[in-house]
Amino acid sequence: MSSYKVHYFNYRARAEVIRFLLSYGGVNFDDIRFEEDVWPKIKPTMPFGKVPVLEVDGEKYSHTIAICNFLGEKFNLAGSNEIEKMQIQTAALFIYDLIGITEDVSYGYKDSFGEENYQKELNKLISETIPASLERFDDIVAKNNGYFINGKLSWVDLYFTSVADYFQGLFDWAEIKLDGNFVDKHKNLKNLRDKVLAIESIKNWVGKRPVTIV
Repeated sequence: MSSYKVHYFNYRARAEVIRFLLSYGGVNFDDIRFEEDVWPKIKPTMPFGKVPVLEVDGEKYSHTIAICNFLGEKFNLAGSNEIEKMQIQTAALFIYDLIGITEDVSYGYKDSFGEENYQKELNKLISETIPASLERFDDIVAKNNGYFINGKLSWVDLYFTSVADYFQGLFDWAEIKLDGNFVDKHKNLKNLRDKVLAIESIKNWVGKRPVTIV
């Protein structure tokens, strides 16, 4: 039987979907977490100097999307034909892009933006970028009978659920006040998130995972 290890900071963030997938598949895994101050020592040991990393039988593999594709195939969550696989990856890549934009602003990189531009970027993110993306995602889920792809569970559903939680934590951490929960304003996305979190194996993982703000 293969052994699995997830290497990441002591956050949910970009690694949580990997933990969701392993939990969904009923796979025992070592959840290896570290604090940011030791990252400079760990970084050279990681492929491409990035995390999250999934280690399988002693070999380390990088990038959230690639790892999700691998685990999605393993647990029959990667689509049943080429079109479905493309649709899953398309949705996932747009979610991935949205993470990057949201992190840049919500982590408060004011030095790169400048105070005035930072506030403009923050307002744009909260009032335009995220709502517009969620509206598109909500439409996709509505047209696909409650899931991102063809009315059935796929790994991008787990990805979205983990990211929705991450975003809310990011804004809480940055002390950015929001008008309620982003996802709760979109009925189809809210229902999807709730369905994913109700999956017994994922529910069990969420109940026992370390408590972190993001």
